[in-house]
Amino acid sequence: MKKMHFCKKNKFATKTLYAFFKQTFKHVKIKRKDCVGKCKTCKHCPFVLLDGEVVKATTTDELYDRIAYEITKQWWAFRKK
Repeated sequence: MKKMHFCKKNKFATKTLYAFFKQTFKHVKIKRKDCVGKCKTCKHCPFVLLDGEVVKATTTDELYDRIAYEITKQWWAFRKK
C-alpha cells in the first residue's frame, strides 16, 4: 500500500482513524482531502481510498479491521517474494 486518502467531509468519525494510521504507518502516504470524489459512499458509511480503491464498512471499527487486513495481506505477499 502506497497511499491512503480520507475524506474530510465523511461524518463517521474517520478523523480519529486517520490520526491513528498517520502516527502508526509513517511509510504510507496518508492524507485527508476536502473531497475524494466518492460522495454517495461518503454520505452512507465510513470509507477510505487505499491506492485508489474504495474500502468501506458499516462502522469505524470495522473500517479499521478492513484496513488492517489489507496491510497484513500486502505484508505476507511481500514477504513471500
